[in-house]
Amino acid sequence: MVSERRHADVEVSQLFDDADGVPFEVYVFTDETYDNLVAAEVSPLSVIEVIHAHGVVRRHIGPAMQIAGQDRNGTWLVVALIEDGDDAYTVASARHLDDVEIEAITQIKGEPA
Repeated sequence: MVSERRHADVEVSQLFDDADGVPFEVYVFTDETYDNLVAAEVSPLSVIEVIHAHGVVRRHIGPAMQIAGQDRNGTWLVVALIEDGDDAYTVASARHLDDVEIEAITQIKGEPA
């Protein structure tokens, strides 16, 4: 179950554990996030779809995380996030993947190119 709520200039998306209703991941969208998404021509909905999609590739580098996957339209994106705390992330930006990157991701996932 996904819940979204607005707090002043910050939008929060929480993915809840169905068992007890406690959020196990929180994703924050700031004004800067929206500016970065507009510049990259990526919709916030596509970002949320990739974050919550199955079959994505996640990579942690210190407090940063990248999630590569497809939105519901099949568009390949990589989403950049900064970890703010345990299972709490600020979405920094996102961008479209090029053909070489898509091929690399499908190989990592063990799918045919």
